[in-house]
Amino acid sequence: YAKYQMVVHHDSPDECSESEFTRFLCQSPLKAEKLPDGPDSGYGSFHQQYWLDGKIIAVGVIDILPSCVSSVYLYYDPDYSFLSLGVYSALREIAFTTQLQKTATNLRYYYMGFYIHSCPKMKYKGQYHPSDLLCPETYVWVPIVKCVAKLDQSKYSRLNEDPNADDEKRLDDLSSVLVLYKGTVMPYTIYRRKQKKANDEAVVRQYANLVGRTCAERMLLYRS
Repeated sequence: YAKYQMVVHHDSPDECSESEFTRFLCQSPLKAEKLPDGPDSGYGSFHQQYWLDGKIIAVGVIDILPSCVSSVYLYYDPDYSFLSLGVYSALREIAFTTQLQKTATNLRYYYMGFYIHSCPKMKYKGQYHPSDLLCPETYVWVPIVKCVAKLDQSKYSRLNEDPNADDEKRLDDLSSVLVLYKGTVMPYTIYRRKQKKANDEAVVRQYANLVGRTCAERMLLYRS
């Protein structure tokens, strides 16, 4: 891990210490869980090792979630960069997702994380087909082949081709947003009564629009 970080990302030795490795790739917020209708491995965060001639040459970090496998990170021995291990690991993770779907039927997607069209280190994700990007305004998935021309012209673009489409899960009423305040869970309206001087409605509305109705009504927004 340290060798990869220093050679590929030019980190200093202090930035890739064992404690930093643990913080970055081992301290997962996900709770391991195994359900009867889930994959044999269970849900949670995992490290997949890639071996060659008795030596670990790469490690892929993934999250196995109820509906997808999320690719978190890959680090490898730079001496083996000629093997295109990033491409190989992505193909293996796609195959792994297909394998898991045989026993966990709801697990149908492979999520590669953020796509940055102007960044070569991130743009490679668009080479895998079929792939979709999430429209940042209407929150629907759009085939990437329909997005490339727009992203070539502008770093930010509305990807949904329907000009009248809106976010169907937008939360207009903030009363159902859950807030964690002083160790107590409460609706945002109750929090506002307790904090009469609070001037954060615009921030909370932006949060609700970003995460959508379902998450805003289930997740806790921390307020101090």
